Amino acid sequence: MTEFEILARSLRPRLIKTARKYVGDDDAEDVVQDTMLKLWNLRDTLGEYRSVEALAVLVVKRRSLNLMRDKGAVPRAALEECADDVPSGEDILIGRQKAEYVDGILASLPDSMQTLIRLRHIEGYDNAAIAAITGSSEGAVRTALSRARRKVATLFNINEIN
Repeated sequence: MTEFEILARSLRPRLIKTARKYVGDDDAEDVVQDTMLKLWNLRDTLGEYRSVEALAVLVVKRRSLNLMRDKGAVPRAALEECADDVPSGEDILIGRQKAEYVDGILASLPDSMQTLIRLRHIEGYDNAAIAAITGSSEGAVRTALSRARRKVATLFNINEIN
């Protein structure tokens, strides 16, 4: 089974439930199938998204609304709910500022701590994989990650005070 098939199977129940809220049982399968095709076409870039599930749900909502609009029946509440999913310019700017702030804190860490934090919390590796990559034991990785997290927390607290 491919990575995409595993992803699709895990997302499908949530997507069906979401589609049913908008278009009912009759059209939900079609909407989810269209969404899966869209995700398939994006499969090479899905790793760039923070949450593939959030992307998939958003696609389901938009495809559902398009189908309802084509049938001439888009409830106002559905349009407003979908509009709430689109971040405003201010939200995007705040998100960028937060990312820059976190990047600055990470950059101030020693290289070994930066590497561990990035592998665990940005790349998503588990402790066993990090141990294999770094040639350490899992216990040593856990301890080093704990120290790195405490250092980040300390830096956050210092910067928040200033």
